[in-house]
Amino acid sequence: MLAAATAAAAPDLPDYRDTLGARLAAPVVELNRAGQYRAAIRRAGRLNRAVGRLAVVSYEAGYAHYQLGELEVAVSHYDAALRRDPDKAEALYDRGEIRLLQGDLDRAVTDFTAVVRLRPDHWGGHFRLAHAAALSDDAALFERHLMEAIHHGFNLEVVIGDPTWSGFVQSTTLRPVLRKVVVLYGSPRLKEWVGVQP
Repeated sequence: MLAAATAAAAPDLPDYRDTLGARLAAPVVELNRAGQYRAAIRRAGRLNRAVGRLAVVSYEAGYAHYQLGELEVAVSHYDAALRRDPDKAEALYDRGEIRLLQGDLDRAVTDFTAVVRLRPDHWGGHFRLAHAAALSDDAALFERHLMEAIHHGFNLEVVIGDPTWSGFVQSTTLRPVLRKVVVLYGSPRLKEWVGVQP
């Protein structure tokens, strides 16, 4: 009886694969940070062959391929990372970005929705959901996710000059939302961008 009570009260120990994966992936992470993507891919490949596929190593390989513009290969590595860790928000986000670039809006939205479910304060997930809603001309969803992104730290000024967002400013459906958001949170530069008089 005492053993059962003690076992029930014991804290969950971290999965050894997470600790091992983080330690083994550290050199791959450093190579990616240094912009040495081919070296990162080679190192990740050696690790995967030596110890089996680890989510963090697969993610880093995918990231390197993504930075090199090798999108299909990047997606395959993100898929591998997500098979080992379905809650790896970074892999979901990056895969969603690739899907958005490729025009696969439904699957991009699925990935970004999973990101904000896992990490509700992830401004990038909300920003990309706002972007996808704008592409679908859904003003209410666009506003909701844009406000969430701003609430969690997104700086709207980064979209100035983005051709897609410049198109959103011209949209009769989306322009009122952007004007309202800019009046509430915008800088003079943003106000000028959307045509609001200071």
